[in-house]
Amino acid sequence: MNGLHEIKRLLRYSAIRMGLEAISLLRLDKLLPSAAQNGLIFTLHHVRPNTSPQKFEPNAILSITPEFLEEAIQQVLKAGMLPVHVHDLPELLRNNPENKRYVCFTLDDGYRNNADYASPIFRRYNIPYTIYITSGFAERSHILWWEVVEQLLRQQENLTFDFGAGEMNLPLRTTLQKQAAFARFAQYVDVRPEDDAVHQIAKLALSYGLDPLRITRELTMDLAALRALQKRDGALVHFGAHSVSHINLSRIDDQRIRQEIEVSADWLKTSLAEAPLSFAYPYGWKTAVSKNTFSQAYDSGFSIAVTTQPAMLKPAVLSHPQSFPRVSLNGYFQKQRYIRALISGIPFINI
Repeated sequence: MNGLHEIKRLLRYSAIRMGLEAISLLRLDKLLPSAAQNGLIFTLHHVRPNTSPQKFEPNAILSITPEFLEEAIQQVLKAGMLPVHVHDLPELLRNNPENKRYVCFTLDDGYRNNADYASPIFRRYNIPYTIYITSGFAERSHILWWEVVEQLLRQQENLTFDFGAGEMNLPLRTTLQKQAAFARFAQYVDVRPEDDAVHQIAKLALSYGLDPLRITRELTMDLAALRALQKRDGALVHFGAHSVSHINLSRIDDQRIRQEIEVSADWLKTSLAEAPLSFAYPYGWKTAVSKNTFSQAYDSGFSIAVTTQPAMLKPAVLSHPQSFPRVSLNGYFQKQRYIRALISGIPFINI
């Protein structure tokens, strides 16, 4: 079943790649200029050099190179798009008689490489950007389970884990076996109570000599790093809220949802002396958000919140400002022509 999952994943991304190639080669953006609407919000995660590619990289989709980020910026500027902060979008879209096209760059989770590699590029081009901070990562109290699982599986040739039906041995000698195991852990987090699932993954890592919080410390910015970036980039950088624990908000009760949103926002306001003006759902796909999570974001004081559901910006999004769409700028599609295809809006016409 896990082998079938991997085949389906590869087919899905192959289909996306073929679509982007077709849009670029046929210059469909010239035939359907109206599809570009009023621009888009980009979602990013890691920005770092890919100096030593691995055969097993289950999180490769979350990482782009600094060179590709710079190419993306050059392409949107060449297209006449105006870079703005996410929290300024409602007012800009509400008063847009010239039908301007905007672009926003957002980076989720608060990775150190955002400061090391992305920040200098944004400064060079004077591009405003938002980093969505998971406060539990910055405080070193929570783990990035997907990064922990990747490192654990890469290091081991087999391991034993109980997914809920008794302990089972996972062979990890081949890349395909490691990919299948990663999919199994992702499914485990998705179907089990997430707090417990993540706790069990942390225990597993420790039992094999891997400190999961070390990965949090290595990969994400702490308060000192956030303050240094804030001082260096000034008004160009804004820190938005991204929950405390990076939990799927659709799977917890309303009280916990409010806690995740408000505690993370309060931590940013207290720590950086600046209140976050937008919120990004930890998981923003269709089944991870709902009218309820949108209303919780609104009730927590956010006039705008962003998902990861791909679509272009248009006046209609103002009817639901707690569910703004974002388009992934990710590691699977790092070519200039794919950027042109994405900003054309054509891939999202039926979305």
